[in-house]
Amino acid sequence: MKPEILIFDVNETLLNLFPLKEEINAALENEMGFEVWFPKLLHYSLVETTSGNYRNFTEIAAATFKMIAGKFDKSFTNSEIKNILSEITKLPPYPDVKPGLEQLKNSGYKLIAFSNGKPDVLKYQLQFAEIDSFFDGIHSVEEIKQYKPHPNSYQYILDQYEIKAKNALMVAAHAWDILGAKRANLKTCFIERPGKSFYHLAKKPDMIVSGIDEISENLN
Repeated sequence: MKPEILIFDVNETLLNLFPLKEEINAALENEMGFEVWFPKLLHYSLVETTSGNYRNFTEIAAATFKMIAGKFDKSFTNSEIKNILSEITKLPPYPDVKPGLEQLKNSGYKLIAFSNGKPDVLKYQLQFAEIDSFFDGIHSVEEIKQYKPHPNSYQYILDQYEIKAKNALMVAAHAWDILGAKRANLKTCFIERPGKSFYHLAKKPDMIVSGIDEISENLN
């Protein structure tokens, strides 16, 4: 497999959400707070897309946080919610990320970051993690206003770089992202982050690794 471009999901694939998890659990005073909220965020992003609408990820994050706060008998102002969720701009990369991206960059691959997050949030995230310089392109679904895993979102990136699906590799730690990319005919690489498992009703990814630093050797 020799893809022309590698497309990377960002949150949980490259960046560790642990600081945000800690912030949310502390605010809700419950160790399951994040586990309740994050799937709700993803769920309503898909609701927006499948119903033909678009609200940015930050808006949906705040709205769903307000929804689940009541489950924990908590109430927050909009300002407080914004402050809690701002931790997403200060996430560290997993230890394998920088060396892995550097290996791929040095091997001549074109690297693309592609996130459901807002463009400004995505930019801050990659800069804070000090990995922005590895990427030849940084894109948000806001450019097409359809959330991954809608097939149009992947096709948008392919069109931007004039690449056929078979020549692109989608890298993600989310089974739903891999499923979407696979059904859009891209090659796929599933990153087995802690707590992540694959959805076995979907076609198997072309590659399964435990870190970004294992991708290069599997492409050679």
